[in-house]
Amino acid sequence: MADEPKRLARKREKKGKTSDIEKQIALLMSTGKVMLGTRRTTKELMLGDVKAVIYADNIPERTQEDLQHYAQLANVKLIKYEGSSLQLGKLCGKLHPVSLIAVKDFGEAKF
Repeated sequence: MADEPKRLARKREKKGKTSDIEKQIALLMSTGKVMLGTRRTTKELMLGDVKAVIYADNIPERTQEDLQHYAQLANVKLIKYEGSSLQLGKLCGKLHPVSLIAVKDFGEAKF
């Protein structure tokens, strides 16, 4: 038994534990007004109709640079979600990846 290789335990997320930002995004999706997607968010950001933008951790570098540039020009708050676009999509109730969320109205969510 001493010669057996040690098996690496996989890190599993507990289903019951959610972070504060995940709770706020779920509340935002149910009570606020949002737009999903990179193109739509960038377009709304340039028009100035956005209060905040939530973005996934794994968006392309060029997209992140554009996002930071337009957000600085429009004086819009950027909120980074510490998870992948697949996780953000799942959190939004979608079966596809969501990289950016444009927040038009926060509803009952507090960021």
